[in-house]
Amino acid sequence: MTKLTGDHAKLPKGQLDLIEQFETDYNAIDHFLRGALGIESHVPFIRLVNQYSDLNRTWGDSNLLRTVAKVRNTIIHGRTETYFHVAIPAPALARDLHRCRERLLNPARAIPTFQREVETVSIHDNLTKILEIVTQRDYSQFPVYEDKHFQGLLTENGITRWLGYHVTTNLSVVELDQVPVEQVLQNEEECKNYCFVARDVRVDDVSGLFASQALLEAVLITATGKESEELLGIATRWDIIHAV
Repeated sequence: MTKLTGDHAKLPKGQLDLIEQFETDYNAIDHFLRGALGIESHVPFIRLVNQYSDLNRTWGDSNLLRTVAKVRNTIIHGRTETYFHVAIPAPALARDLHRCRERLLNPARAIPTFQREVETVSIHDNLTKILEIVTQRDYSQFPVYEDKHFQGLLTENGITRWLGYHVTTNLSVVELDQVPVEQVLQNEEECKNYCFVARDVRVDDVSGLFASQALLEAVLITATGKESEELLGIATRWDIIHAV
């Protein structure tokens, strides 16, 4: 924010346009937050930000909007004459505010953000095949099906745990091509490491699932979030980091 005094407070058109866009974006976000929270107009903007942040733990724009609120108050409440301003927002701050508005009003969705062909395996496949896929394609999560029926999520970590348990308890070498996926998958069933969501779910909400579920390894995406539907994509913790 740049503070102005004297004649410099009468700004050229470019700076006035910057202030106008800044106020427009601020008002749009204010309107969105009130609608999302069901809150009347007398509640201060900062309280809206705090409440929305409390409900959306993975939301990353709360600190930005607290700064924006201070700048906006200086711009609005410092005016004493028409077209007379005591401060203008920094262009970088104005750009960040506009991007925040876009994220709230036009959020990225699970599809197309995480859309891709998903590598699936059968319960009748063996560990040799799975480990070949891990090596060749660097995948570490595999939705498992019997015919077209979803059976669970096989993970690289789950395979490692199974191998470790088998070797230490049986004291024998594992013949990987003799071990079916179905047998290893039983070890994964101790905890639910996946969930299904619909294609139009917000990316922020997918991120929130990982934040709230420590054991979650993958979010599987179908048209309406049903296991029986065709997979349209998959999101892992790595994908979330690179999508934000």
